[in-house]
Amino acid sequence: MLRKFKSWFDHEPPAALRFAEQTLTFNDTTYTLRRMTNADIDAAMGIERAVYSGDTPWDRMAFLSELRKVQHGLYLVLAGDYGIDAFIGCSFIGTEAHITNLAVGPSVRRLGIGEALMRVMIAKAYDFGARQLTLEVATDNAAAQALYHKLGFYDGAIKQGYYAGTHKDAMDMWRPLD
Repeated sequence: MLRKFKSWFDHEPPAALRFAEQTLTFNDTTYTLRRMTNADIDAAMGIERAVYSGDTPWDRMAFLSELRKVQHGLYLVLAGDYGIDAFIGCSFIGTEAHITNLAVGPSVRRLGIGEALMRVMIAKAYDFGARQLTLEVATDNAAAQALYHKLGFYDGAIKQGYYAGTHKDAMDMWRPLD
């Protein structure tokens, strides 16, 4: 058991979860998509505050914990000229990949960034050999649900009071990868 637990915190990701830095362009602006580091946590939390009306669904410890799990997780940031503008995280366990977090800063919304980040994670889920990709989304977030439907996700069960800070409901969504 200890060996399995320690493997979650290995410093080198498996081949399927390695990520080479990429350049992406949105609206004539070039961004760098790269693996998230501990130095990016403040920026990620700032994006969360901007997106979630001052709340941060994840605190520093949650980010630190997830970033250490390189054997089973991949967290990416989209960096522009003025810092981090978006991020996405996904955990990979067995035959399932699960989007844990996705946020796009208000100043760069509606450029296709969220969709591009999701497509990167869908491709990584295929690389990992996952059979399905899952996520939770707030039941009142119609824009996110529309994006996920566009990407082939199906509606699942409703989780009452899922979000700790607001007690909002969430809907499970899933996408087959076969």
